[in-house]
Amino acid sequence: MAAHRLFWLRATVILAFCTGLWMSKALWIGPRSYPLTPVSTALTPIDGAAALALYAALFAFAAIALVAPKPRCFIAAFLAVIAAFCLLDQTRWQPWVFQYSFLLVAIALYSWKDTDGARRTLNIARLIVACTYIFSGLQKINLNFMENDFPWLVQPITNVFPSTTHVLHRFGMTAPFLQVAFGIGLVTRRFRRASLFAAVAMHLFILAMFGPAGLDWNSIVWPWTAAMAIFDILLFSGAPECSWREIIWSGPDPRHAAAIVLFALLPWLSFFNSWDSYLSAALYSGNLTEAQIYLSDAGTASLPAAIRSRLVHTSPNTNVLNLQRWAIEDLNVTPYPETRVYRAIAKGVCGSLRDPAQLVLIVREQRMFFSRPETGYRCLEL
Repeated sequence: MAAHRLFWLRATVILAFCTGLWMSKALWIGPRSYPLTPVSTALTPIDGAAALALYAALFAFAAIALVAPKPRCFIAAFLAVIAAFCLLDQTRWQPWVFQYSFLLVAIALYSWKDTDGARRTLNIARLIVACTYIFSGLQKINLNFMENDFPWLVQPITNVFPSTTHVLHRFGMTAPFLQVAFGIGLVTRRFRRASLFAAVAMHLFILAMFGPAGLDWNSIVWPWTAAMAIFDILLFSGAPECSWREIIWSGPDPRHAAAIVLFALLPWLSFFNSWDSYLSAALYSGNLTEAQIYLSDAGTASLPAAIRSRLVHTSPNTNVLNLQRWAIEDLNVTPYPETRVYRAIAKGVCGSLRDPAQLVLIVREQRMFFSRPETGYRCLEL
């Protein structure tokens, strides 16, 4: 039974990963106007035929890993290409890329002849999924989510049924705590079934709100949301005989230790602005750093047409480049919400200006603790 669950978990992760890669093709191989943000400027970009070949190789490795009885080498090759792409652009560090990658690591390092190893691998996956829910809920415990993000999310309902506005907005105050509760409940035997129902219901709700019949926004999260519901059913349905102790720690296993560090310990640092938000389940949490670029009319006129067309003239001699809308329209993903990345993007735009003094980047940090106030950067400060 454990090996059967693990087979379908592998298939779901690979298919969902490939769906996300296909839907965000411009993120990986272009064409794009949104700047690359490599980990180091010393790294040489991969573009043109080389990028296309590696991108095609991802699907080839994934297809073989999907059917191979021993997929370890093919998953490793797939992840090596993903790692190379991610080193060359931090915007590719999307939450779904992070989660899928480490689920695949856990699966690849499992010995397919070891039945007990299958149970341990499933428990690692359960830990990753449960921690994703817990920290996603904790990240939402802020007024920005409760008063702004959640009311926006439920607009497809409140626009049609205005009478539900008050009730739904009050529900938005409790939603983060409910998510933390069912994230914890999934780990327990007693509350697992009710928590599974709540988790799947949440994903169906999110799909309805973000989908074509709702906001029709950020389609890249649709397959991830569907995949998470399938993960829940594969990992927690049928009353699997695993206790919270086995999920938290099932014996000496470097994979389990790495999962604890990455998904249960390091995300706490994000609340203190010491670990990245997207590596801490903070997508659409209201707890993210945001930024916008402001340019004068002269600065706007000197930009390439692909960037200039994305600016909005807001007042005399003031034009705004909304980075979130730019990323979604250009790459079909949201920006990577860290100050260092926003500065790198602004620096890329500065390189296109005849007069760098015509641009200012405004960054607003939103974390639970130690958020820095609104900060402005000129091109020479980037």
